[in-house]
Parts: sequence; C-alpha cells; structure tokens
Amino acid sequence: MGKIRDYFSAIGKSFLVWRTPSPLTDADALAVFCLQRAIYVAQTALYSYLRTRAGLQHFNLFTDKKFTAVLKPARSRLVLVCLDDLVVYAAAILPELSAQRRATLATRLFAHGIAALQDEALLQEELRSAQADFERRSHLIDWAARAAPDKGIAAFRKSAEALIELAPIVYALKKYDDEIVINSMHFKWHGVRSQLRERLDAHALLASLA
Repeated sequence: MGKIRDYFSAIGKSFLVWRTPSPLTDADALAVFCLQRAIYVAQTALYSYLRTRAGLQHFNLFTDKKFTAVLKPARSRLVLVCLDDLVVYAAAILPELSAQRRATLATRLFAHGIAALQDEALLQEELRSAQADFERRSHLIDWAARAAPDKGIAAFRKSAEALIELAPIVYALKKYDDEIVINSMHFKWHGVRSQLRERLDAHALLASLA
C-alpha cells in the first residue's frame, strides 16, 4: 500500500508542473516571482556560458574548489544585477503610479531579494551597499522608457553586460563573446517578460498597495 500511495503521490506532483501559475496580485507575490526569475536567468546564463567556453573540461571546473570559490560570488552578484533589471521593469509596466510610488515598490521588491540572499556567497556589507545604491538610483529612473514595448531589450542591458563582466573567464576570450552572450541573455529575458505580463494582475496589485 505504501508503494501505491507513493506512486499516486508522484503522479499528483507531476500534474502540479502543468498547473496554470497563479496571478501576481500583491507585492509579496511579485517579489517572489522577481527573485525566482532573477536566479533562474543568472544561473542558466552564467553556467551555459561557462560550459560553452570550457567545452568538455566544464565537468572538472565545477568540481574544482578554487574555481567554485570564485564562481559562487560571481553568480550571486549576477543575481543582484538581474534582480535590479527585473524589479525596475515590473514597477515600470504597472499603470497609474507616480514615479515616487514606482521607486518605492521597486526598492521593496529589491529588498526582498537582498534578504533572501543573506546566506549566500556575498558579504553583508556588499549586500547593504547594493540595497543603498539601488534606493538612490530608483529616484532617477526614466520609468516610461523602461516600460516601452520597443525598449524591452534595452531595459535588460545592464544584466546582459554584467554576465560578460562577472563571468570568471579570461578577458582574452570574453572580448570575442559580447554579441553572442548578450543576445543569449536577451532571449532568456524575453520569456520572463512574457510570463510577467501574463501573470501580473495590475488592478489587484495596485489595490493591495493602496
């Protein structure tokens, strides 16, 4: 009976994968979405780039203690930049908000990510500095430009460029990769932007902020 129960439990869990994702109706749900997608984009983009550059040697790289000691903080820093881009975009596409309220919401979403990364590979001082820097910059953002449909790629330029900068690869190789890596990053963001627009219940979220 135990095996039968486990079997049907496994089937039930598999159906959850195909369940329609719940709408994003408040800031907390939006914060979780932004952090999860920022981690996904950062990790898949960074590891894909490293695998491509290392070829068959990538198995050795990911088990080398000296390399992983460099890789972990690079990944966490890229997560922060990805989160930066995404929370700004999320705040920018909400209708009928003043610039001040957009900045406040984006700062709140970014702070959620900072709190979740407290136990990661970055020092507390660096995380606090990232939070303070984001809060300062949030009041200078051109929200209309970041939300414009034809500016979708440009809105995520910062994280695309950060992938090149932060990847633990020698510069002699990086300088040939800019266009390919940036285009790959933009492709990943395209899917995330579509998911966000589909799941975002702007009316409910704005009501929750009132």
